[in-house]
Parts: sequence; C-alpha cells; structure tokens
Amino acid sequence: MKNKGEKSLSSARCGERLRITAVRQDSSATLRLRELGFCESAEVCKVADHGTCLCLLMGMRVAIGRDLAERVMVEGISPAA
Repeated sequence: MKNKGEKSLSSARCGERLRITAVRQDSSATLRLRELGFCESAEVCKVADHGTCLCLLMGMRVAIGRDLAERVMVEGISPAA
C-alpha cells in the first residue's frame, strides 16, 4: 500500500531530493539493491533517466535498470525552512 506522496524511483523527477520509504520484497534482486545502499530512510537524488536510472546515493553514483527502480519506493524531502 502506498503512502500519500510515495512513488517509485523510476517515476521521480531528476534532481529531486528523495528518501527511500520501502524496497519491495517481490524479487531476488531486492538483496542486491540493499547491498548497493537502497535501504529504508536512505537519501537519494535521481541524476539522470536514460534507459537506466542514475542516482546519487551515499556520495556515489549508482545506475540501476528501470525494472529495479520500480521496486524502490520514495517520497520527496522538503527543503529546510
């Protein structure tokens, strides 16, 4: 079930600051995503989306396919006031 404002990483806009809310457990690739750092509460910024999803995660650039990006659920982080 999706929370209000929650979307998949593949549908997020480039340049948007995001927080990972969930990683779907429906794939054997879930473990690999977690090994790469795609874990709940981690901050991620989607840098590019050209067939693969290029993200800035924990200070490194990580590219994952659209099918994997669909399994990562995120929400926007509002800028500090």
